Amino acid sequence: MSWQDICICNELGVNNMNNSLEIDDGVGVADREKRRDVRSGSDIPESDREVSTDGLKAFKQGTITHSHIQLTNESKRGRGHSGGGRWSKLGSRRLWLLGLLSLAAGAIAPFGWNYLQSYQSTDDAQIDGHIDPLSSRVDGTVVGVHAEDDDRVTQGELLVEIDPRDYEVAVEQARARLGLACAQVAAAKQDYAAALANIREADATNFKSQRDARRYTILLDQQVVPQEQYDQYTAIARVDAAKVDSAREAAGSALKAIAARRADADAAKAALDQALLNLSYTKIYAPANGIAGKRSVQLGSRIQPGQTLMFVTETDEIWVTANFKETQLASMHRGEKVTIHVDTFGRDYRGQVEHMPGASGDRFSLLPSENATGNYVKVVQRLPVRILFDPGQDPDHQLHPGMSVEPTVWLHQSHRQ
Repeated sequence: MSWQDICICNELGVNNMNNSLEIDDGVGVADREKRRDVRSGSDIPESDREVSTDGLKAFKQGTITHSHIQLTNESKRGRGHSGGGRWSKLGSRRLWLLGLLSLAAGAIAPFGWNYLQSYQSTDDAQIDGHIDPLSSRVDGTVVGVHAEDDDRVTQGELLVEIDPRDYEVAVEQARARLGLACAQVAAAKQDYAAALANIREADATNFKSQRDARRYTILLDQQVVPQEQYDQYTAIARVDAAKVDSAREAAGSALKAIAARRADADAAKAALDQALLNLSYTKIYAPANGIAGKRSVQLGSRIQPGQTLMFVTETDEIWVTANFKETQLASMHRGEKVTIHVDTFGRDYRGQVEHMPGASGDRFSLLPSENATGNYVKVVQRLPVRILFDPGQDPDHQLHPGMSVEPTVWLHQSHRQ
């Protein structure tokens, strides 16, 4: 199609448009022109609007030329080429930026990987410590309670008093029995001494009787004395010999009596010691430095042996129980340094791994799992690791059992290799 045909077609379109505009009233034409101007002003650049207006005038006047159409098309192509250049420059910059970021990530990645492999941490950890229950060893009535919940106590401080009068009476009775037993021991010793004296007396009498019997034996052989007199002295000698044996047996019995009396005295002394112990049990003292808590005893309460009265949480010796997954323990060893973050204070403490676990937590549970029965589901187990605080970090004893912590164990390079 030649440019003349294009001009004819465009002129016919313009004439039809003018005919339609003449049919509408003046108000409608003004409204459409206004909306057209608004759309044209918002969507079409100024240069495009100028070109379009010039072309329309040319079509209306019938003076459009081939050179005008060619110039208009070239101006549009020029604007298109300039826009494409800006987009290409922007894409090149983005590619350069992505390349630099990739190189930086590749250089940092080994160091980041080594850092991530240099430690193990967990948030399943808490501070632990000894919590000592205070209980009574004797029964009685409470006459004094000297500690309230959350009171700080020192080792040896008096906390609870039980009425001691019954135990004081028991002590006096035990002392009296001990005195009686000691007197009986002394009497037994005297009896033994008397028995020894009787032995010596019987020996002396027996010695005379035996000499008389031998003398009368000689006289009888010489027929100086009669047989009856000989028999008399011989019988006396035998009786005196028997008395010696009897005295010796009595002395042995007296010696054994001394041992029995001494045993009674020892029993009485033990009873006295027990009475004194029971009397001392009427005063209950703090077993260690700590904080009293969960007090259940009241003034005037009647308590029984073994009844728990309160608890004392020790503050001098605390540690961290960290429940690590079993997959985290491969490179962990005793003595490695630990950073302990305490949530309560928002600060870090130093520590070290004191003990590695002996078994997982479920092994010590009341009903441990039995994997040989039923359907088996593999679950990653957690094992408790004991971490000890370095000394001198908590002089005011602000760390207490039960606080949540996040320990980070720094692994040795040799262990990781």
